[in-house]
Amino acid sequence: RTKALANAGSLPLGALVSPFAPAAVGAPAEEPALRRDPARCARCAAFVSPFCAVDTANGMWRCCFCGCDNSDAMFAVGAPGAAAGFPELTRVDVEYLTDAAAAAASGAGSASTPPAVVFVVDESMDDDESASLRRSLLRCVRGSDPSTRVGFLTYAAAVAAYDLSVNTGVAAAEVLPGSRSPTPEDVEDLVGDGRMYVAPLSECADAIDAIVSSLRPASGGGSVRRRPRCLGPALETAVALLRHGTTGGGGGTAGGRVVVCASGPATRGPGGVAADEDSELFDFEEKAAKEYVDELSITIAKLGVSVDILVGGREAVGALKLAPLADATGGVILLLEDFGESFFENLSAAVRRPASNGAIFTVRASAGIGCARVIGAVEALSKAAATLATAPSLPASDSASTAKEAADAFRLKSRDISQASHVHVQFVAWFPSPEGGRVARCMTRRIPVAPSMPAYLRGVDSSVAAVLAAKKTALDAQSDAVGPKEACKRVEARVLDVADVFARRDADGGSLHDPFPRELGDFAEAMYHLLRGPMLGTLAGHEDERAAMRQLFLGAGEALARSMLVPRLYVWRGGDVFEKIPPADLALRSVDALVLDHGTDVFVWVGHGVSADEERLAAARGAAAGHAATVAAGRFPVPRVRMFREGSSQARYMVSRLMPLHRDAPHEQDAMFPPVRSLSPNERKALMESFLPTDDFSFFGWMRQLGLAAPLDGSSVKLRMMSGDDTSTTASSLIL
Repeated sequence: RTKALANAGSLPLGALVSPFAPAAVGAPAEEPALRRDPARCARCAAFVSPFCAVDTANGMWRCCFCGCDNSDAMFAVGAPGAAAGFPELTRVDVEYLTDAAAAAASGAGSASTPPAVVFVVDESMDDDESASLRRSLLRCVRGSDPSTRVGFLTYAAAVAAYDLSVNTGVAAAEVLPGSRSPTPEDVEDLVGDGRMYVAPLSECADAIDAIVSSLRPASGGGSVRRRPRCLGPALETAVALLRHGTTGGGGGTAGGRVVVCASGPATRGPGGVAADEDSELFDFEEKAAKEYVDELSITIAKLGVSVDILVGGREAVGALKLAPLADATGGVILLLEDFGESFFENLSAAVRRPASNGAIFTVRASAGIGCARVIGAVEALSKAAATLATAPSLPASDSASTAKEAADAFRLKSRDISQASHVHVQFVAWFPSPEGGRVARCMTRRIPVAPSMPAYLRGVDSSVAAVLAAKKTALDAQSDAVGPKEACKRVEARVLDVADVFARRDADGGSLHDPFPRELGDFAEAMYHLLRGPMLGTLAGHEDERAAMRQLFLGAGEALARSMLVPRLYVWRGGDVFEKIPPADLALRSVDALVLDHGTDVFVWVGHGVSADEERLAAARGAAAGHAATVAAGRFPVPRVRMFREGSSQARYMVSRLMPLHRDAPHEQDAMFPPVRSLSPNERKALMESFLPTDDFSFFGWMRQLGLAAPLDGSSVKLRMMSGDDTSTTASSLIL
């Protein structure tokens, strides 16, 4: 109820919403959409919900957001207490199919348009990389849905657009200059004389095979960094051809997806930086390139086209500079080691992903609560634009457009709720239906107002609060105004402020460190992992990799975001049984096999005691591979699964992600890693002696370095894991 407490910037007040997430495993089957327009408040345009008072005797209902009395003949069934007959009055999540009758009458939506994907392929690579990319492209294309419409472009010093109407077994292309953007005249010349650049795969499979098989590295050698790559003009050409292939050149949005296969940075034409970093021209070219990418991102997003950039090899591509392109269009930037199996899996998944569909997302909240920030693939709309987009509905209180499959983080602010016992929030996603018309997916939640600080802390979902805080940190790190170093400082300042605002101090406690609220131990621990992890820490060796990880995290849904933030560790118990344990180095016992899930990567570690027995090793490997596939199922990007034995050089990739608890005091180890309590003194001593020296702080050490005393009373997320409470889900989560 206290405005200052609710708006404490260090502990986010907000919501994490994934409007297009699939149903959680084990969730009830989705109810069919209601084939009618929703009942909406005449004053604030909120949808009716189970939290509205409805009199089914006369059809009157009171809006839970503004208190306005409304009348709807549909609800007037002549008897009180008949709300059970209306799904929108009993379910907090409900879906409407609107305008379907009009669409059916006009013939619209009778057949859904097949998806369109244009491949944009970098030719400035080495021979071995080119051969590997050809194999991955051929596998991807041959395994795609035959109804998928495809296009194919390559780029190096110039852009080559391939004509798919040629089925002679020889690739035929029209070439555009890579030193400038394509003009409308260039595009008109391309599509003339019956040439076809976007076509159903079933009609151009032979042409695509010939094109991919003919790919060879562009002439010229030198370092990968200096080779000519006109990525900007290639993207503009791809979007123009996609738009022409979708709308026939008649304007409107193009829709579809562009998938870039790159091996290095753009160095030619608009968006390219040819100068070396020590050149006096570098800053000028870098600034011009950034401005171009920002402008191009807005243009492509307005056309409804999504852009995925898949990079193979070790060369930096300027992920931070390209991030706005992926963010604005609902795409991703993936940095992969090569063009092999992992590249193929992610390329195939990218082709299957639905493209941006121009969805509209509206947000409403009770009086006294406002929407201060939205993080996700969204663009704010004016109320006038929102009114048109959701017509015949009334204006929305807050509105944003969002790409399909995006996950959005909402930061709320409290104005005055001192007299309220609860508040309401409502999220509505509007998007086209394959049947014609539009779908309105409505999600409404009631949140109790905490009467005191202890009650407030008990109501906080620390894991969701941590994801919200981490998304804000990632956004800061991506911005020029803050940057990664300052973002790290802000994380520590956030933890200190949480302790200052929410911790209860004992004047006579005699502690050398300030207390931290035990209810928020999970939150502090997640911030510790954020600083050590691949988004801000040294796990990713290059800033390009960190920037790409942050871009993925900003668009990640709840389940993926949690695993990217705090790794999940599982120990093999025999058969197909795995038990979740805290992600700490104390789990590295030679008698065990472990699986670590860190969102974009899954690691399998096999101890010496397991690998010494061939039969047990085979069982462990099989079970671990199956479990790794289970935790990675359905994710995009497709996680890399790495398997190695204890003591191998590859094992460092997993060990570095675990909390180094071996330096902590025994009582701290017991609190953070309860399984260690079952070891005998000799076993415990041998385990501690098996670790190499490290200067990394454990969680307790990091808190002490901040001048704080970490809670020791079992509030840690790790102890919750031991009880089997895995709160990850793709459903929407709200926090106060």
